[in-house]
Amino acid sequence: MKSVRLLFASGASYVAMTAHAHADPVSLIATAIHGFLLSSTAVAATAAGTIATFAANAIVAGAIAGLSLVGAGQRPTGTVKAADAKNTFESGESSVIEGLGRVRVGGLKAFGNTDGSTRWRLVCRLQGPIDAVEAYFVGGREVTVDPDGTVSSPPWSRAGGSWMKWEDKKGDGTETAWPALMSAFPALWTSAHRVRGIAQSLVTFFNPGLTSSKYLSLYQGGVPDTEQVKRASLIYDPRDEDQDPDDKTTWRWNENGILGAAHVLRRDPAFTSDRFDWPLITTQAVKADVSVATKTGTEKRARCWGMWAWEGARKETMEDILRSIGAEIRLTAQGKIWFELIDDDPTPEISFEPSDVVDLEWMSGPEAVERPNICRIKYYSPERNYELADIDMTGIAWARIDDEVTRYGPKYFDVELPFCPSASQAQRIARRLFLQARADTGVAVTNMVGLAAWGLYYGEVELPDLGDVERVRLSPPRVDDSRGTVEIPFSVWPSLSAWNPATDEADAPESLPDMQYESDLPTPNAPVGAVQVTYPGGAKEFRIGYSLPAVSYNTIEATYRIYSGGLPGSWSGMTEAATVAYVAADLLGAEIDARVRIFRGDDGSYFSPLLHTVVGIDNSPCGAPSVVSGGAESGLPTATLDVDVTIAEIRGAAVKLERRRELSGGGGWTAWTTIGQQNARPNQNLHFADSYTNANPTGIAVEWRFTTLTSDGTPGAALILSAVAQGS
Repeated sequence: MKSVRLLFASGASYVAMTAHAHADPVSLIATAIHGFLLSSTAVAATAAGTIATFAANAIVAGAIAGLSLVGAGQRPTGTVKAADAKNTFESGESSVIEGLGRVRVGGLKAFGNTDGSTRWRLVCRLQGPIDAVEAYFVGGREVTVDPDGTVSSPPWSRAGGSWMKWEDKKGDGTETAWPALMSAFPALWTSAHRVRGIAQSLVTFFNPGLTSSKYLSLYQGGVPDTEQVKRASLIYDPRDEDQDPDDKTTWRWNENGILGAAHVLRRDPAFTSDRFDWPLITTQAVKADVSVATKTGTEKRARCWGMWAWEGARKETMEDILRSIGAEIRLTAQGKIWFELIDDDPTPEISFEPSDVVDLEWMSGPEAVERPNICRIKYYSPERNYELADIDMTGIAWARIDDEVTRYGPKYFDVELPFCPSASQAQRIARRLFLQARADTGVAVTNMVGLAAWGLYYGEVELPDLGDVERVRLSPPRVDDSRGTVEIPFSVWPSLSAWNPATDEADAPESLPDMQYESDLPTPNAPVGAVQVTYPGGAKEFRIGYSLPAVSYNTIEATYRIYSGGLPGSWSGMTEAATVAYVAADLLGAEIDARVRIFRGDDGSYFSPLLHTVVGIDNSPCGAPSVVSGGAESGLPTATLDVDVTIAEIRGAAVKLERRRELSGGGGWTAWTTIGQQNARPNQNLHFADSYTNANPTGIAVEWRFTTLTSDGTPGAALILSAVAQGS
């Protein structure tokens, strides 16, 4: 026997074959202990720590082996169904729900009451702390919530305020009782009602009057449910020197699949940070963040999004997570836990030559009439509003064995990945699982050198006489002391070609727009530009420009969001005009998204596609202002100016008015003299008035010049109006 690589870690459980006659109580203990590694918390932390220590030591000693994390159809699990998580529910009892990555969640209605007019709803969303909220939904429709909690989207917006207020807490443990609830319900809600450690929302619904048509518009179906897209749990990243594995206040949000798996297992109080091999986890976390090719570009190899309940079966939840990221749990020789990504071309850890093998039983894969021949995939799809969605695998050769389908009919292999947020990632994992399910299996009976396979996952077996070497996935060895032999069940590792996104990957499902308002209003195009403007007095303003469809509408909603560390914040509202929206802010250099939609009454269009850009300053000269109404008029003895002008460019900051007159007797003009200046926005009417009285007997020509100034005062093309101050 030649050892390629020996890593004392938990091995793969034997799931494809029946129990062998030589299985003994030690094997049963192995199953129980490794199951405990993934189980939900059911014992005190001190007892759990003792059992976990025993498990680690026993595995290192080679007395037991681990398990394979290949799913087994329908079974109890703590994984929360995506569709259920989006609901807002009422219950006297509810498990703690925690999220990983990005999730869309409703939550538990923890408290609701009314003073006869105003209504309050306190909704517990997730175990905190969470990182941020990226989007808000009311009755399934996306709304904008401004920093002060005002819901500024129709139909909730109103002059000077809103019919709805939405306030959030991240659940960092420092929460105090909601002042609004203590004030409205002093007998029911006191300072002791802090709801600490829970990411929560207090939603206030105001009453426009029971006889008002607005009341029916807002509440015809009762108080609507609310949802949020959240960046969920803060988790520990050993690559970040500023983070402490035992100080949650230093943790940050991360969608890394390996780190997410470690986080969930650590929620069991038995699994303290010292039970994990963080250097090995670091190497795998780096691999999980490596960019891989997809059909539409690149993405990180292993991301993890989804929700799970603390009271669920931890073992099955961990299986769901590990399958969704394409990884497995392992142990070091010191009993430390780590997670390893499964490669399509894994490195063998041990090799067996013919001299090591006493007997070799080889069995072809499942009978053709039972062997799966069509692969179907579901994943946690942001394209489908954060629900499990199918991928249309039509035309993908590896996912369908046509000749077997023709001969024996369709035999489906369903891969469900509730913590996988990528169609590309899901397909890369599913191909391996599908071909593993079709693989040949066998049992190698070796002499006692087979003991070295304990705790190993991958090996090579050289076939007697043929000389062929097969790569195999090892299952736990079984020792027959009376014969001095070791039986090692295995399955043949499939030969996987390098992933070619162009041919191996199906398209992700089409993005499903959120439920919107029943309307025939067309969707606007994406905004055409974003710019930072500085007025002459120094005030700062951020603007976006857009061109809206040529239809009848009465409300425009423009929103923007700012990125920090590459992650988007929540959407904020702006003040809208016909072609531009603005907000008093200095966003120079910020990475932003912007979008716009239109409303006719309470009927709204879909949001436009996003403008994604970095905010800059544009000081290129503007075009000449345009006359809206009025003009210059000759008179005796006074020439007058009474005009409204406007500008078109979103970079324009002000309009400057200057005047000059013809020199007496001809022969030239005076220098331009500044008459006035006004801050300006596109399509804003600016009124200017001036006059010049001529005391000479002959007429004198007068000119007024309007120029648009950019942030640094650069003047653009001029609009010149002229008149004659006639002589007496």
